[in-house]
Amino acid sequence: MIEEKTKSLFDRIGGRPTIEKVHKIFYDKIYAHPWIGQYFKEIQQDIIEIQQTDFMSQAMGGPAIYCGKLPIAAHKHMFINIELFELRSQLLQDSIREVGLKKEEEEAWMKIDQAFKKGIIKNSLSDCQLRFNSDEIVNVPNPDKKAS
Repeated sequence: MIEEKTKSLFDRIGGRPTIEKVHKIFYDKIYAHPWIGQYFKEIQQDIIEIQQTDFMSQAMGGPAIYCGKLPIAAHKHMFINIELFELRSQLLQDSIREVGLKKEEEEAWMKIDQAFKKGIIKNSLSDCQLRFNSDEIVNVPNPDKKAS
């Protein structure tokens, strides 16, 4: 019998079904949000849920089936400031808690998620880069902030 401490995070949380539950709750929150949801309006929710589940499954020690871009490359054309990143992190943490994972499992999940923070956050629009010539820089102002 494998001791709990030696199991991968993927196994400790219940594998792919648990990750799928978290991502369904998480992306329901994301797509409903008036600000962060605008960053996803061109992407089908079920597609992003599958991609994120594949990515996190692999990152947590599960099957290596993710074949998309790494987070920094996938987000280089998006102006994601610290406020937006922290909003996303809070929505994810809330979603993990709704599923009822143990505190140490939640912390381990969030540690993996936060590993890309420095490479995703941008201080200005000039920090963004196009992925393709046909790309546009994605910059959605926070609708809760009044224009000065």
